[in-house]
Amino acid sequence: MPRSGGKKPSFAGQYNRHLEEMRSLLRTLDPGLAAEDEGSLNAAMDIYETDRHLVLEFDLPGISPEQISLVQRGMVCVIQADKLSDTPDEPVRYLCLERHFGRLRRTVRLPDLVDPSHIRAEYQCGVLRIICPKGQERRILIKELTREQV
Repeated sequence: MPRSGGKKPSFAGQYNRHLEEMRSLLRTLDPGLAAEDEGSLNAAMDIYETDRHLVLEFDLPGISPEQISLVQRGMVCVIQADKLSDTPDEPVRYLCLERHFGRLRRTVRLPDLVDPSHIRAEYQCGVLRIICPKGQERRILIKELTREQV
């Protein structure tokens, strides 16, 4: 069977393509969230889960914890920070400029399995980690009312 001459996509390439597809689906489901983040820098994010937690990690190098705002509204977390430029004292001519500066904002809708009342955050070595405990399913007792109680 003939093979195509194209290169096989790398794992990182496949991962980024799938990540962008998920973001596109989320923007379709809730355009309001995407509109708030337009024009802002995006922090790289990883999400993983353990048996008891859902963990979100954001790369925020060069930003101190005091510069980061993390707000939770129901099942939505909003991370916001201003990444300031380190301008040299003397005039320079950049040969390569890949780092981005400016307003950083990321909105993440948490899945229903998360208990929003016990979310906590940690910051270490430029990585913001948001730990979301998974909620426990609880059975709700149904009480039958008589006509006199109604």
